[in-house]
Amino acid sequence: MLIWGWGRKARNRQVSATEALIASFRYFSLFFVFTVTWGTRYVLARVAEDGAVSYRDLTDEQAMAAANGGELPAPTAWQRFSLLGLLVAVVAVVGIGSALG
Repeated sequence: MLIWGWGRKARNRQVSATEALIASFRYFSLFFVFTVTWGTRYVLARVAEDGAVSYRDLTDEQAMAAANGGELPAPTAWQRFSLLGLLVAVVAVVGIGSALG
């Protein structure tokens, strides 16, 4: 939809030649700009020599270990909190407007 949308998104990071760390999360967006995300899940994808791909769910601690000290693929701060920031700004504007009016 043009005004709002929801669903799942994923971000990934290549860990080695045969492994990738995938972070999937749920989101709700308003005008494709303001979003809020929740429920981040980590999965390790591994490609075998025969080309078969296997997936394994990871805990947060296992994901940190799989990243080998690198950054975890995760939603950005804007993706996580921009809708909440918009709501705070609207409440502040309404509050200031009613206090002055």
